[in-house]
Amino acid sequence: MSQEIVPINSLGSFDLLVKQADVLGESRIIPAAYRNRSADIIAAGLAGQSFGWDIMTSLRNYHVIEGTASLRPEAMLGLVRRAGHSVTLNLIAETSGGRAAVASGKRADTGDEHTAKFSELDAKRAGLSGKKNWQTYLDSMLTWRAVSALCRVLFPDVVLGAGYVPEEIGGDVDATGTPVQDDPFADPTLPVAEAKRRVLAACDGDKEMARQVWGDYTAEHGEDLRESAILDLVERLLGDDIEDGVVVEDGITIPQKVETIETEKSVLILESLLEEFPGATVKD
Repeated sequence: MSQEIVPINSLGSFDLLVKQADVLGESRIIPAAYRNRSADIIAAGLAGQSFGWDIMTSLRNYHVIEGTASLRPEAMLGLVRRAGHSVTLNLIAETSGGRAAVASGKRADTGDEHTAKFSELDAKRAGLSGKKNWQTYLDSMLTWRAVSALCRVLFPDVVLGAGYVPEEIGGDVDATGTPVQDDPFADPTLPVAEAKRRVLAACDGDKEMARQVWGDYTAEHGEDLRESAILDLVERLLGDDIEDGVVVEDGITIPQKVETIETEKSVLILESLLEEFPGATVKD
């Protein structure tokens, strides 16, 4: 039984898909690779319609990495079984040592059969065995690679050209074969050199002072180099209330939002403002 192609208009209009993409692009519950990327959401939604998926299912299961389409291996297996074909999965011990996953399939329409195997030795040859996910979830990782190999050979009409799992084309994945993306909303960690540079700038280039401040900071916080933590330190060096503004003689306050600009730039802005308003003082 071949995979049925679902007409686009049976799943909703393109205009609706565009509206959905605009809304979903701002959501944190969709995969990180699609956040703030409406065009990619639309493309994934259209691709998923070929499998009969709604847009949310498409975003969970369909990925493009380095220009190549891929599916989560669980999705491949689900599509094949939904089409009426059969797949059996087994883990075996190799006579030469190590483990291997074996995926055997049989087509419901032609009766054709095929078996694909992926072993620890294969993983080592591919440079995968040293990865943390392979060391922690070896059985799962072996299984999904065997599944993808089987689907490309025996069920190409089901996976429709997306018969590679994300890892095979360069993506980092978890135990389910889902691409792992850095959280764009996470508090980034600064390199040591950059953190020191910011502290030195806040100390107005005074190296001795910067060394003392850095030593006190690391003694208390260890290796906590989150950008927000370094920003807090810099703000304390510049003055606890500096973000409230620069107050000029007639009572006008000029906002200085240090948290939104580079530290060294904030220092230059303060200096230029004080030159422009000779009678101004920095609020304590």
